[in-house]
Amino acid sequence: MWHKSKKILAILISACFFILAYHVYKEQTKPFQEMPQTIMNFTALDLNGEKTEYYYERGKVTLIVLSASWCPACIAEIPILKSLHQDYSSRGFKILMISEDDNIKIAARFKKSQMMPWAVVHWNYDLMNALGNPRVLPVSYLVDGNDDIINITAGILDEKKMRSTLERILN
Repeated sequence: MWHKSKKILAILISACFFILAYHVYKEQTKPFQEMPQTIMNFTALDLNGEKTEYYYERGKVTLIVLSASWCPACIAEIPILKSLHQDYSSRGFKILMISEDDNIKIAARFKKSQMMPWAVVHWNYDLMNALGNPRVLPVSYLVDGNDDIINITAGILDEKKMRSTLERILN
């Protein structure tokens, strides 16, 4: 009888473990922990290793792009970003790229090799949590002059839609 009770207890403990593991897995595989509505100030290291803050970009229409040199979709998106930068930067549009590369040196080499004219900073946990901790790349946040997020795109930007949105908010 005692042996049978131990088996039942082991089965119940195992079932509880698997239920808990399933819920943890389900939570961890969501693309975003929480979708932010506005961009709060965050700090990061620029590619020179200097501390910088989002505060310096505040009040401007900014496209915050999470990217990495090892991400094929991120690389494919760069021509779109260059085109948007070229056509809208004179109207106050900014791009701020957040590199998810392993270190700043890799990010700096990538920026140079791709001839990216916009600011690039290196990721950190506080910054990622401020952005809802997305678990996909690339991710872009279009922020208006009031620091409200008006569009979040997971995956490569749709250039036509982005141009339409920029035309509307930059006027």
